Amino acid sequence: MLETHDSTPAKNQLFAAFLVFALPAFALTTSFGVGLIQAVALCLFAWYFRDGVFDCYRNNWRALRPMVLAFGAFFLFSLLRMVAYQQPLRTLDGPSRMLFGLACIGVFYYLKPQVDRFWLGLCYGTIGAALLALWQVQFGGMWRAEGFTHHPITFGDLALAMGLMAICSLNTSPKLRYLPALALLAGIAASALSASRGGWLAFPLVAVPLARYGYQMHGKRMLVALGLAAALCVVAYFVPQTGVAWRVATAISDVQGYMARSDATTSVGIRLELWKASWLMFTEHPLLGVGRDNFDVALRALVAKGALQPTMALDYSSSHNDVLHFLATGGLLDFSLLLAMYAAPFQFFRNMLHASDHGQRPLALAGMVMVLSFAGFGLTDVMFWLMAPKLFYVTMACSLAGICLYLTRGAASEGPRRILITRTDNIGDVVLTLPIAGWLKQRYPGVHITFLVRRYAAHTVGQCRNVDEVVAVEDQPGLAEHMRAAGYDTVLLAFPKRRIALAAWRAGIAHRIGTSHRFYHWLACNEMVRFSRVKSQLHEAQLNFELLRPLGLKEIPPLPEVWPLYGLQAPASAKVDALLGEQGYHLVLHTKSNGNGREWPLGHFTALARLLQAYGDVKVWLTGSAAEGELLAQQAPELLALPHVNNVCGKLDLRELLSLIGRADGLVASGTGPLHLSAALGRNTLGLFPPIKPIDIARWGALGANAVNLAAAQACGQCQDKAACRCMEAITPQQVCDVIVGWRALRQSA
Repeated sequence: MLETHDSTPAKNQLFAAFLVFALPAFALTTSFGVGLIQAVALCLFAWYFRDGVFDCYRNNWRALRPMVLAFGAFFLFSLLRMVAYQQPLRTLDGPSRMLFGLACIGVFYYLKPQVDRFWLGLCYGTIGAALLALWQVQFGGMWRAEGFTHHPITFGDLALAMGLMAICSLNTSPKLRYLPALALLAGIAASALSASRGGWLAFPLVAVPLARYGYQMHGKRMLVALGLAAALCVVAYFVPQTGVAWRVATAISDVQGYMARSDATTSVGIRLELWKASWLMFTEHPLLGVGRDNFDVALRALVAKGALQPTMALDYSSSHNDVLHFLATGGLLDFSLLLAMYAAPFQFFRNMLHASDHGQRPLALAGMVMVLSFAGFGLTDVMFWLMAPKLFYVTMACSLAGICLYLTRGAASEGPRRILITRTDNIGDVVLTLPIAGWLKQRYPGVHITFLVRRYAAHTVGQCRNVDEVVAVEDQPGLAEHMRAAGYDTVLLAFPKRRIALAAWRAGIAHRIGTSHRFYHWLACNEMVRFSRVKSQLHEAQLNFELLRPLGLKEIPPLPEVWPLYGLQAPASAKVDALLGEQGYHLVLHTKSNGNGREWPLGHFTALARLLQAYGDVKVWLTGSAAEGELLAQQAPELLALPHVNNVCGKLDLRELLSLIGRADGLVASGTGPLHLSAALGRNTLGLFPPIKPIDIARWGALGANAVNLAAAQACGQCQDKAACRCMEAITPQQVCDVIVGWRALRQSA
C-alpha cells in the first residue's frame, strides 16, 4: 500500500485533505457544506473506530473532558426533556448534531491533516462568501446578502467569524502570503453586505486575544492587519453609499424611541420587547423555563395578561439573544449548559495557546476567536437556536481541537517541563510535600520544580536537592505575572489558596491541578482530584501524591519508598557549631506545637530531662518560638533550671534550627514541623501522638530511616475535649527515655 511521509495510508490522506479544506471552504459557499463534513466525519468515526480513532479520546481525556461533557450534557438533558414532556423526536435534531460533532475530534486527529489545507480552505471560503454576497446584492435583487443560509444575520455573522479566524494564519505558510488579510477584509465586506449590525459587537471581544497572541506569533504584521481592518470600518462608516452610518443612526433612534415611547415597531424596538418578554418568562419559571418549544405560546400569554403590548414581536419565535433565550425557554439549567458550551472550547484553546508550540497555536487562536465571536453574536441573535450557526460552531470547534491534539501528540509523552508546587502553610506540611518533588524528578529527570512557600520556609525548602527554585509568596504581589513570566506548564495546588489558584488561572498555566473540595478550584483548575484527607487511611505525605494522578502518575508509593524522596540536607551554621561544641550527646526537645497538635505534658518533659541527667554526656536543647520560651519559663521553671538543659527558644531562625537538628543526635516532639524536619534529615527522631484519628501516627507520624513514633495503647475516651484528653499523658517519660538511651548506645557502639 502506498504510504505518505507520516506513515498514513494514501486513502486516509485523501480523506484528510478533503475534510480539512472543505469544512471552511464550503461552510458558506454551499447550502450543505458543514452538514456534509459532519456526516462524513461520523461515518469515518464508525469506520475507523477499531483502528484507533477512539484512542484520541482515551489518551487526551483530561484535555477533552470539558468539551465532551458540555456537548454531551446538552444532548442528555434534551433527551430527558423530550421523554418527560412527551415532545416529538425532532426536538433532538439540534442537540444530536451537537453530540455528533464530537466525532470530528477523533477523526481529524486520526487522519493527521495538513494544516495548510485548512487555512487555504478558510481563506477561500471567506473570500467566496464575500463574492457571493456581492453577487446577491448587485445582481440577485437582494438588499441584504444571505448566502445559502436564508438568514442575513447568520450569514453576516459567520462570514465575519471566518474572516477573523483567517487572520490568525498570518506568517504560518509561504503559500498563504496575503490571503489571510484579504480574507479578513472579505469577512468584513460580507458582514456589511448582509446589513447585520449585531455581529460588530464581537470585535471588542476578539480584539484583545488577536492583538496579544497574534502579536506574539506574527509580530507587527498582525497589528498592521488589524489596523487596516479598523480603518476599513471607519471608512465604511463615513462613506454614505455603504449604508453603515445610516444603520448605526437607525439603531440609536430605535433605542431612543423604545425608551421614550415603548415603540416596539422598529427593528431594535422589537428586539428590546423580546428581551423584556424573555426576562419575564425567566422570572416566572427560573429553573426550567417555559419550555424550548413554548416561546411563542408564552409570548402571547404575556400579551394576554397585559405584561406586553401587542406588536410585531409576536411574529418571532426566539429572544434574539442567546442568553435570554436559554433562560426563558430552559431556565437556569439550560443557561448553565450554554455557559459550558462556551467555556469548555474556550478553555481548551486557551490551554493550547499556552502549551509548548508544535504548530497548534494559530489554530488555537482561531478557535478562541470563534468562541468569542459567537459570544458576541449571541448578544443580538440566537446562535444556538438556529441550526446553521450551532452546527458550524460544534463542527469547527471539534475539528480544530482534533487538529491541535494531533499536532501536540508528542508533547504529552514529554511530560511536564516546569512545575510549580504551592504549599504556603506550616513548615511540617511543607516538609511532607517534598517527597512528590523527588518522585517527579525520578519520572521526569529534566523537569524544573519550583516551590511557592511562605518566606520563613523558603531557605529550608531550598535545602532540598529535588527543588530547583523557591519563591516566597510575600515577595510576589503580582503573582499571576510571575507565573506567566516563569513559563510554568503545570501547577500543583498542594495547599488550597484562592488567591494562588486564581493567579494560576489568570496566568494561563496549561495544567492547573487541585482538589475538588474547594469551590474556587472549579473555576481556576482544569484538573481536579477527588479525595478526602480526613477520611483517608493514607499518611499525609502519601496523600500529596494524589495530586499527581492527572499527570498519569497514579501509583501511591508505600511509606518505605516515601521518606527516601525527601532530599533534604542540613545547612552549615557557625552559630550552631559554637553552641554545640564537639563533646556530648545532643538531644533536641521541641516541647510545643504552636497549638497545631496534642502536646506531651511539660511535666513529662521535665521528668524525662531528670532521667537523662543520669547520663553525664547528654545535653538537652529546648527549641521553639520566643513566645513558647516564655511559656516554658512560666509553666516549667524546673525544666529550665536543670544544669544540662539549654533553652534556645526564640534564639534561632528556621535555617539555624535546621542546622541544629542536622547536627544533633536526636529529637523528641509531638506532631509538629521540627519533628518532620528531623525525620527528613535522617536523624534519630521520636514522635509522640494520640491514638485518635485523624491526628494519629498513621496520618502524621514521623517518616525517616531513623524515625520512630509512640502512642498510648488506646484512646482515653475524652479525646474530643482537648483540655481533658489524657492520651498524651499516657506516654510515660520512661518509655521515651528508653528510646533515647537506645539511640545513645548505638552511637557509642558505632
